[in-house]
Amino acid sequence: MQGIVLALGGGGVRGSAHLGLLDVLKEAGIPILGLAGSSAGALAAAVYAFGLEAPHTTFSEWLKDPELERLHKSGALYQVGRLVDFVRRPYLAEGARIRQGLRELFGQRRIEESPIPLVIQACDFHTGELVMLRSGPLCEALVASSAVPSVFPPVPWHGRWLVDGDVAEKVPVTAAKALQQGPVVAVDVSNRMVPSLPKSALEAALQAGEASRRRLLSLALAQADLVLSLNADPPIDTFDHSKADLAYTLGRQMAEEALPRIEALLTAKTVNPNRPWWLRFFQAKPQPPQAQPPAPQAHQAKEERPRG
Repeated sequence: MQGIVLALGGGGVRGSAHLGLLDVLKEAGIPILGLAGSSAGALAAAVYAFGLEAPHTTFSEWLKDPELERLHKSGALYQVGRLVDFVRRPYLAEGARIRQGLRELFGQRRIEESPIPLVIQACDFHTGELVMLRSGPLCEALVASSAVPSVFPPVPWHGRWLVDGDVAEKVPVTAAKALQQGPVVAVDVSNRMVPSLPKSALEAALQAGEASRRRLLSLALAQADLVLSLNADPPIDTFDHSKADLAYTLGRQMAEEALPRIEALLTAKTVNPNRPWWLRFFQAKPQPPQAQPPAPQAHQAKEERPRG
């Protein structure tokens, strides 16, 4: 069966763009062979893989966190004046409301029960290793995949402590390629970077970490067959739930513009890596266009074989 494999990256509220993209692909009849998701992209991947039907605004409402909303409205997440909280507390929010919302959405579902192959990406907090979750409680996997360090606590998982999958690879192209054969479409909902000089030591440290993540992101995206980028202008803040509807609309627009390129992936011929190499010589090769058909020949030359 022909189809695409999706790699959906993280981005908080901008993850609503994934829901818009998935709605367009569904309406266009684009077959999806597998989904890999990280952080907000993991939620969108799970929603599609399990066939949940609900308005996109519903998902955003269920996943609002009152603690983060208060921090966002006060600008506390970005003010140096809140540095004391980063020093004295291991994280800023418990994430209890998000966990409750996920349980309301998915109940007791497990990853391996997904009708469409699904992988949830997280990161080992101590080693930085990319962790691909293919089985286990779906809700706990989603909590782990979106556990942004310093914002939410790490999640215990079979002897490991897992955090946000974006720490290892912001768009899970590696996980998508390992999940299923097929052309990989990577969807990046990051805000566009605007270069600026840091105004404080804290800001310099944050920018250095972001530069490293973007470098890893570029290496991952280079392995995808097609890359779609949101490029919201103006940028959409990670925790600004008032912009969820805008992100969804931008995601739909992004998908509609990309449909011809996605459909081209479905018609492109690919070589099966499991096919014996010698069978490739029997595959018909495309001929260059000719103004007139070649004249019929009385005799056909025999293929000359090397001697020895």
